[in-house]
Amino acid sequence: APVLMSEGGSELASFHDIAGASVAAQDKGWLPFTVSEEQVKEVPWAAQYMQCGRGATVNCKGHEYTAGCWVEREDFKPEVAQNAIVGGGASWHPGNRIHKHRGRMIALIVLKTLDYALDKWVELAAKGGGYPIAEEHWHVTDYYKNIQEKVKEVPGCYGDIWKIGSGRRRNLEDDDFWPSRLCNIPLQGRTLWGPRHNPMETSLLSIMKPNIMGDIDPKIKTNAYLEAPCYQPPDRPGPWVVPPMPEPYAPLIGWNRRLTVEEEEHRQRQLRSRADGGTPPGKATEIAPVSEGGREVPLFRRGVNSTTRGLTEGDVAKESAKEKIIDNDTITPGLGINVHWGRPGVCDGSSHSWCDKKCASSCLLAGSQDNRGMVCFDGLSGWLVLDVKNVKYGFIGARMEAWRGANDVPITSGWTEVNNGGRGNYDKRGRERELHVEEQRRMEMEAMERMNDEIEEGIQFFGEDGDRTNTTRRLGGGQSCGVGGDYTFQYAINGEIMGTWNQAEFCKHYTRLSYNLDVIKFMDDVDKTGDFELAMRITNGGRGKVMCITHLYWA
Repeated sequence: APVLMSEGGSELASFHDIAGASVAAQDKGWLPFTVSEEQVKEVPWAAQYMQCGRGATVNCKGHEYTAGCWVEREDFKPEVAQNAIVGGGASWHPGNRIHKHRGRMIALIVLKTLDYALDKWVELAAKGGGYPIAEEHWHVTDYYKNIQEKVKEVPGCYGDIWKIGSGRRRNLEDDDFWPSRLCNIPLQGRTLWGPRHNPMETSLLSIMKPNIMGDIDPKIKTNAYLEAPCYQPPDRPGPWVVPPMPEPYAPLIGWNRRLTVEEEEHRQRQLRSRADGGTPPGKATEIAPVSEGGREVPLFRRGVNSTTRGLTEGDVAKESAKEKIIDNDTITPGLGINVHWGRPGVCDGSSHSWCDKKCASSCLLAGSQDNRGMVCFDGLSGWLVLDVKNVKYGFIGARMEAWRGANDVPITSGWTEVNNGGRGNYDKRGRERELHVEEQRRMEMEAMERMNDEIEEGIQFFGEDGDRTNTTRRLGGGQSCGVGGDYTFQYAINGEIMGTWNQAEFCKHYTRLSYNLDVIKFMDDVDKTGDFELAMRITNGGRGKVMCITHLYWA
């Protein structure tokens, strides 16, 4: 049966006491104190400088961040000089060693829970005369049903007794609150934020309707998630994670069998050799490289076709010139929709992810998978159209970013009319097309840098005691409903215009659910079920009047 976990555990007590669910909590655990540079030599390597004692003469905080950006390897040399350490550290933010310690404590809870379950299994088998044990001991249907029935009695938003949201420093109309019935029903969603499981299937792009040229993102030729990394996995273990002999090394402890003394010493030498930049024994089987654009294509994407064609070429381009959006008011996916994919690669939050390994990176071992992709459009982009399938409880809503600017929709640069006269950028040829592709890539890289800056600003936004240091900051405060002046936001469901709001009206409907989570509700009617087409656009605003969507929710 599942176990609910939290950091402190107190907020889950009611789920255990009232609903009968299994709960667990990660506490601070115990660590030996570090007092001085001399005394710390006697402290186990993994615990050194993790907790300073009263009157300590050393700076424990200065040892929290130890992760470096690169470990030399024999088969690849970065094109860009690598930073010494991973950036983004803040004095009040836990460093990589603190995160590892907490992760190990969580893992210990999981292992102890599994150990208990296996012991119980053996015990029941002994009492019942062997295997298989009686079904009532391991079938969980009744257990689940009991929790589902009793959880409605847990204090909170259950029972439709209160509304979700706030008016962002203003009074909110009842129709704009999100309904508390969402606490009791399965909520579906798609997003471009990450990390997330199955990044392709859970992407917001998976429900976007392609334009008349068959593209989701008109400005690129290849699915950005499948962009080739600069080098192949795995990374070499860094000296900051490999302890000196004879300290215990966690990956060896986690092996599925006991090692002999000789095997353990050999394995330790191998790992430490790699950490020191040496060449490991043996030689990997060579595989003939497959190239694309002068760069080797990684194994995991060889034979994978592009899911978006980008700007067309040759005969296809000539044929595409015949396609044109004639009526901009007809709900047809626009040619100026700008996709910000976020970090390329496999960014699924797993231990074997291979994320953001682009050649331009100055910290290839950063390991960050914090991803804030989005789909943006302005007054020249045309309609953004989404297919929302299997709505069972009549609800559709989205997280929107209304404070974005013209640099977030570079695809419409140079346009003077909606959809650029009906053909977007598909008419570009030869050198003009090459320059356009280069410019789009440059602006996308700038967008990635802005995303990284915003993530780091998000860390800086909270002070050492958890207090917000700047309540007007746009990412957290989110008070801006648009920075380019007045606009008209329009949305339609199944081809029918349901809302036409100017900037002030949009702001009235803009609802705050929590920090950095501002949303718009598009549907809230329990009688509406089935498949729906949701479309939205900005009108009479031109460039600079920008709206972005990061998450879509429905139930």
